[in-house]
Amino acid sequence: SYGGLVVGHNNTISGPRSAVTGGQANIASGEASSVSGGGWNKASGVGSSVSGGTTNEAYGVASAVTGGADNVADGSFSDVSGGIYNDAYGYSSTVNGGDGNEAYGDFSVVNAGKDNEAVGDWSTVIGGKNNKATQDYSVGDNETSVDNSAVNDGHRNKVTWSTVPTP
Repeated sequence: SYGGLVVGHNNTISGPRSAVTGGQANIASGEASSVSGGGWNKASGVGSSVSGGTTNEAYGVASAVTGGADNVADGSFSDVSGGIYNDAYGYSSTVNGGDGNEAYGDFSVVNAGKDNEAVGDWSTVIGGKNNKATQDYSVGDNETSVDNSAVNDGHRNKVTWSTVPTP
């Protein structure tokens, strides 16, 4: 026997060593996955967890969603910390709250705001609304589409092309 724990109302565990410790209609199907309350949450990745909220999903290996609603942690080691309609798709990507934010790149981060996207690997969006960091190592507070670029303030700014001088 692999063991497991289920508490609450109409909760389900199907993964070995998985647990649901409260709430209702939660599912822990990944091995060693857990859901800690809330409702209609799913933890299906190995070692994944959802800590409350509603209709949150942790699919990636060791991924986590910490509350909020309709959030998804799909990448391995990804996490979403609250908010609503946020998605962390990239490996070790993070969305720290907000509404409708997406972290696609590996190691990418979106720090709150609304409808922001961190697309490049190691890219960051600091917040605001409708901002994108589309290239690797970029910081988008409006839109950046060049490696190693940054826009840190203002409205509707863009970095789309740059050159590095040769010695």
